[in-house]
Formats: sequence, structure tokens, C-alpha cells
Amino acid sequence: MKIILFDIDGTLLRCDGAGKRSMRRACLEVFGTAGRMDEIDFQGRTDLFILGESLRSAGLAESKIAEKMPAFTERYAAHLTRELETAAVTLLPGVTDLLDALSGAGNAVAGVLTGNIRAGAEIKLDRVGLRRFFPFGAYGDDAADRTLLPAIALERAGSAMGLDAAYGDMVIVGDTVHDIDCARAVDAVSVCVGTGWSGRQVLLERGPDHFFDDLGDTEAVIRTLLS
Repeated sequence: MKIILFDIDGTLLRCDGAGKRSMRRACLEVFGTAGRMDEIDFQGRTDLFILGESLRSAGLAESKIAEKMPAFTERYAAHLTRELETAAVTLLPGVTDLLDALSGAGNAVAGVLTGNIRAGAEIKLDRVGLRRFFPFGAYGDDAADRTLLPAIALERAGSAMGLDAAYGDMVIVGDTVHDIDCARAVDAVSVCVGTGWSGRQVLLERGPDHFFDDLGDTEAVIRTLLS
């Protein structure tokens, strides 16, 4: 059984910067500062990494950040929900057709592997009607280091789906070099798409196992994911 893990932002959808705006507002409310958040490249980073890098620069200790994470999550989710009511949310080419095809394949299950904290991931997926496709996942509040997320996803695939799978059965689909590195860290297969904000050449130079400009050719993408 193949375990196909999808990144969210830039891979499945775009949400016009709503996540970053919501995170910044929640930080100001809960921590009193956003630190150096405006200087950080969000692409492929986990929310825990972004928070840590932003807030440590403002002198906040790790213990204080961890203590206030529940309050931050609550405020972030509230802001994101409101932002997505009016933001220009774009479902990327071929995504729904691909997920429909995977759900009927019989030899694959789909999950998410994303830098978004779980609450944010679920809000974004609900906004475009995709949450039903993902019975499990690994999220940006599970670990700051993205390369630790495949192990969490594998464990949850076992718990949620009763699967006894290995990293060799795992395919990680994303749009940044960090998705490629994440797959490489556990010898999973990396499938990179050019629908994010990274240049095509930058992604190809990182050496993904497979590359698509987008997920629009359902037959070709399914063939690659299940091969």
C-alpha cells in the first residue's frame, strides 16, 4: 500500500498570504511581538520553526513560547478563518481529480505532510472542500524540523488506517526544496510540483525523483505516484 503525503500551500492550494497575516496578528496579540517574522522565508518551513526563529530574536525563551502555544493556536485559527472568508483562495490545477482518483485506487492512501499547524491545515482544507480526502497527517506543530514529520505520518497511517507500511512505500508531494529534503531524509520518493513560489530550476537542481509543472495530468501523476 502506497502512502501519498501532500504538502498544502503551493501544492494543493494558494491562499493569498492569509496564513502569514493571521500568524503575525496572533503573535502580536499573544506574545506582544512578531519578532523578525517579516524577514523569514515561509516556504516549506514548519509553523513551529517560523515561530521559534521569529520570537527568539525578540528575546522570548523556548519555555515561554511553548507555554503560550495553545493561546496562539486559538487566536491564529480565529484570524485565519476570518481571512479565508475574503481571501483569494485558489485550488491548484488537477488537485481534486487527482485526489478523487487516489481515493478509488485501492492500493494507496492519502495524507498530509505540511508545515501548517493542524488547526490551520484543517481550516485551509475545509475552505476548498479537500479535508475529506485526508484521514491522517503530520503537521507543523508536531515538530519544528520538517524531516521529523515522515515518521509521525507513518505512525498515524498505522493508527488511523491500520497500515503496516515502511518508508519505501511513502511518496512525498510538495513544491519546495524542503519537501525534497524531507523525502530524502527517510529514503521516501519525492514528487515536486512547480505550482509554488520556487523557481523550476531551483527545484530541479535539488534532484527530486519526479517533477511536474502542476498536477493537471491526472493519469501521468497517478502512474508516477503508484509506480
